[in-house]
Amino acid sequence: SHIYFDGYLPLHKRHVRLGRLESCLKDLIKLQAKFPRGLALANLHPEASLTPLRRSHLFDSFHSVPHVLRGLPSPPFLVPAVLDALSTSIYASITEIVPAEADSTCAKAAKDEGGVILTMLLSFSAGSKSTADSESTHGVSVLKANIYPTAQIAKRLGLPDLKRLAYQCKQDPTVSLAEARRKMHQPMQDESLWQRFQEEYSTQDFVELFPAQSPGAQLQGFMDPRLSELILQLSTLARDEEINIYLPYLTDDPSRASAWYVSSGIRQIIYDVIATEAATVRASLPLSAITEFSRRGSRIVATTVTSLFSASTAQRVDSDQLYTVLSRLQVAKATFPAVSSWFRYRIFALKESYCWYIANSKNPPSRNSIVRSMMGLVGSPAQWEDIHLEAQIQAVLYALRMVKQGLGCITVGKTGVVEDIVQLEDNIRDLPLLGGLLPSFMELRGLAAKENFKVSQAVSYIMQIEQSEF
Repeated sequence: SHIYFDGYLPLHKRHVRLGRLESCLKDLIKLQAKFPRGLALANLHPEASLTPLRRSHLFDSFHSVPHVLRGLPSPPFLVPAVLDALSTSIYASITEIVPAEADSTCAKAAKDEGGVILTMLLSFSAGSKSTADSESTHGVSVLKANIYPTAQIAKRLGLPDLKRLAYQCKQDPTVSLAEARRKMHQPMQDESLWQRFQEEYSTQDFVELFPAQSPGAQLQGFMDPRLSELILQLSTLARDEEINIYLPYLTDDPSRASAWYVSSGIRQIIYDVIATEAATVRASLPLSAITEFSRRGSRIVATTVTSLFSASTAQRVDSDQLYTVLSRLQVAKATFPAVSSWFRYRIFALKESYCWYIANSKNPPSRNSIVRSMMGLVGSPAQWEDIHLEAQIQAVLYALRMVKQGLGCITVGKTGVVEDIVQLEDNIRDLPLLGGLLPSFMELRGLAAKENFKVSQAVSYIMQIEQSEF
C-alpha cells in the first residue's frame, strides 16, 4: 500500500490552480454579502442547530452535505494538516511526497503491484491488476467503494485502454459515451493536444528532477507540498525562469488587505535561505525574485517578492527582518515560559499582526478583539474583524511552519550560515503540528481555559510597541 501526495505540479496546471483560488474568492465575497455582520455557525442555516454533524457527512457520498457546511470556503490547510496527521500515524511508513504530480505515480504503483487506486484515474493505463474507485464511503467497520476494473472496461469496449476515450470526453464533457467512441475513429483534429494529453497521463518513470545533493533531494517525507514545489523549482529551473508559489487561500475579510501581508517578511526569510542554498549547490547565482499568487482586493494577482540577497554574489545581505522576527520570538519565549507552545506562538502571531498595522499606519485590532481571539470568541458570533484577525494569525503561523520545514532540509553548510539563522531554527524547534497549532474557535475555548497565564499580561505584551521593533 502507498499514499502519495503531489510535490511538484506542472506549469500547464497554472490555470487550474488560479481558477481554484478565484473560485474561493468568489465564494468568500458571496458569504460576506450574505452575512455582512459576521458569522455564527448556527446562522448559516435556520435548522443548523438541529443538524448534528456525523462521520458520514465526511466519508459517505450518499449523505447530502448538511446546510450548515454549505457556502463555507474550503479549509486552507487541509492537505498539510492531513500530512501532519499521517506523520504520527501507522501510515507514516507508506506516505510519500513525490517530486511530480502524484497521479502517474499512483497508476504506476497499481500497474506494477496491483491494487485499488482510491481516486478517479481511469485515464491511466494501469494494467490488468489494478482498479480505480469513485467516491468512497465509510461504514462502521469497513470501507465501501464503487470499483472500476479499468482493463476489463477497456476490453469490453474493444479498446486497448481508456486513454483515447477519456481524451474525447475531456475535449467535450457534454458528449455521450457512444458519441465519444465514434469520434475516436475520426481523424485527430489537433495532434499536439492529443500528445500533451498522453504525456499528462503517462505511467512512465518521472525524470530525475534535481541533483542528488540539491535541497530537492532532501525533501522530507511530510514536507508541505507547496514548500516542496518551491524547493524543486529553485533546484531545477534556470535563473531567468519564473519561480511561482500559490499561497493557500485564507478565509479573511475580502474588503481588507490580504491577511498574507502580515507574514510577508517571515516568508521572505525562507525564500532567500532556500534560494541561496540551491544556488550554492548548483554553483550559480541565487534567483532575485519569487512570484506569489494570492488575493489582492477582489482579484487573485501575482506579487513579486524581491530577494534580500545580493544579485551579484551568493553572500547574505544583513537582514533587519530576520533579526526582528528572531528577537520577537525570543522575547515571547522569555515572557511566557509557563504557557503551552501553541499558545505562545499564537501570542507571537497576534503581536506580529498588531505590529503590521502600526507599521503600515492602519488602525490596529482593539483590545477586545485581541482578547476574543485569544479566548476563542467566547460569548458572541465572529465579526468580520475577528475572522480577518484569525486569518492573519494563520498566515503568520503557516509562514513559521514554512521556515521550520525549509531550514530542516538545508544541507550544504546551512548556506554559510549566520548566527541568526541558527538561533531562528532553534527558537521554532517546538512549533507544533498544524492540528495543534491552528485550533478551531471551539477547540480554542477549551484549550485557553487551561492555560496558566493572565489575559491582561498577554494583551499588554501584544499592544506594547517599542520603537526598536521597527
